[in-house]
Amino acid sequence: MRVAPLALAVCALAACPPPPTAQPYYGPATYAAPDNVTAPVDLAQAGTSVSRQDQWVFDGGRIEFEIRRDGDRVIEVAHNHYAVTVVIAWHVDNEDNVIPIESAGGVAVLPPAPIPNGEGPPVVLTTQHIVDTTRGFYRNMPFTAQFGDPNARPTPYTYRLPFATGKHYAVLQGFHGAFSHTGGNEFAVDFDCPVATRVLAARPGIVVASNASAQKSGTTAEFRNYDHVNWLLVLHDDGTLGQYMHLAPASVEVQPGTVVKRGDELALSGHTGFSSTPHLHFMVMTAAEDGASTLTFPFTLAVTAQREEEPRQGTPYTSWE
Repeated sequence: MRVAPLALAVCALAACPPPPTAQPYYGPATYAAPDNVTAPVDLAQAGTSVSRQDQWVFDGGRIEFEIRRDGDRVIEVAHNHYAVTVVIAWHVDNEDNVIPIESAGGVAVLPPAPIPNGEGPPVVLTTQHIVDTTRGFYRNMPFTAQFGDPNARPTPYTYRLPFATGKHYAVLQGFHGAFSHTGGNEFAVDFDCPVATRVLAARPGIVVASNASAQKSGTTAEFRNYDHVNWLLVLHDDGTLGQYMHLAPASVEVQPGTVVKRGDELALSGHTGFSSTPHLHFMVMTAAEDGASTLTFPFTLAVTAQREEEPRQGTPYTSWE
């Protein structure tokens, strides 16, 4: 990862501001996932299923798109098989012998499944009309997806440094980093960890999804996709997600559904996805309402037992816990 040269700040000791002394906060929060953010759907009244296709498949679940037919109507249905809310933005194009009755595109919030690889409640996306019922029909449905409840917001919490006690790594890129910490990555931090550094949970939660099959890295657009990088998501008790990224291939040690404590080992760091050097990327996030981007949130790290601070680019940190 390229990092702009740091300008060294020089000041007299008497003029330097004292370090923050806020007591780190490790307490629990409460969060209840929405039971159902869509109107109840009775698929018994939605014709016969004629097609089911799995998309966005990773460890912990998938999104299933179902086509149901009722006479001259086609009903498009989505099912979330992840134990975390997923937001999708979709549209229909290249239609043959079908005409949208309702919207030809939109955003849908898919409620979580009760367990990883379970099945969340069905969500009807749209309905279409078959022009000629004597012949087949076709449509294409491109979509984007993001993990997380778009209404989740962080509660006060001071995060652990996500590497083992005694290890000492600098921040390659902090909040608002010019190389890649903009937009949906605005409040992310990259630690200068070599490949195979043990990655520890920065906050307790439940593992909800991961990918460990990516092998390569690069700085072209395709490496930003979830299937080109190894990652792991932990659902916190305030509804936000801790995202650990650029992990080593086949190194994830915890399965979706695992309850992890602060400091539990999760995986090994690596050099996969959108990356130009080995490092560990961590951020606190959820899905944005558009289904195409993420929301990230600023956070603080427990840099000593008595002191917390936001991660600062160029600053080395030693894990003490």
